[in-house]
Amino acid sequence: MADRERIPNINARRLGLYLRRAREIIEWSYEEAAARSGCDADWLARVETGFAQPTVADVERLLERYQVRAAKVADLMVDLATRPNGPDWLAPLLPDIKALKRDGLISEAEACVVHSYGMRLIPPLAQVEEYTRLLNSHRLPPHNPEADWDIVLQRQRFRAGGRPRFLDLIIDEDALKQVPEPKVMTAQLRWLLALDESPDGRVRIVPSSAPLYEDRTCNFDVLEFPGVSDRLSLAHSVFGVELAGTDLTDLWTLIEEESALPRDESCEIIRHYLNRLTTQ
Repeated sequence: MADRERIPNINARRLGLYLRRAREIIEWSYEEAAARSGCDADWLARVETGFAQPTVADVERLLERYQVRAAKVADLMVDLATRPNGPDWLAPLLPDIKALKRDGLISEAEACVVHSYGMRLIPPLAQVEEYTRLLNSHRLPPHNPEADWDIVLQRQRFRAGGRPRFLDLIIDEDALKQVPEPKVMTAQLRWLLALDESPDGRVRIVPSSAPLYEDRTCNFDVLEFPGVSDRLSLAHSVFGVELAGTDLTDLWTLIEEESALPRDESCEIIRHYLNRLTTQ
């Protein structure tokens, strides 16, 4: 059996965790909570560990019995119950991806804030079509460029529950020099400037002169979610994005405070490279 079938997906586990926290706050045992909610204690235990998927009505009933329906996180729990397997666009990919990648993509889709760091490459959520297609044209074994771009586009466009998402980018200056195709980089740099001017994003650059250390050599994300203080971290590799094995919040903060330039100086660097490309 594949690991993705043995391991409940991250949405089911997060929903179960929040329901368990709510039950523990009112200090009810499984048996007491089940009796007062009109459900089976074994089923409730499976829900809290992600091995059973409650309906929206089930979650609403539990929250009402726990008397926490007015809590901020309650709406998030109800919303998670509407997507027990993540966004619809992910379904065709599930047979071919492992649990860590599945959960990474689901977590990214659910986040309301994505802090994304790119060392040598622009992070996927900030890539324009030309950039994605050029990168994928060099992948081995060869991939379907249409399918690859469609996945990136779905990741960029999806908004869980219709909520806005803020994309907070820190990109190493080297990433602005890695692609030698002027037309591709012109489109990419213009998009970065447009993102920084929008209410949906912020772009900062780590200059080439900044000290380099090992932890800063890999792309990663730190995700925030609505109504809770929990954060999840994602690691990027040649195989895609997946849940990181450790919390990378402190690393993000270190890069942000010690290496990244302010937004205005960052945009000046981007404009510098854009001007070089457009005046060639």
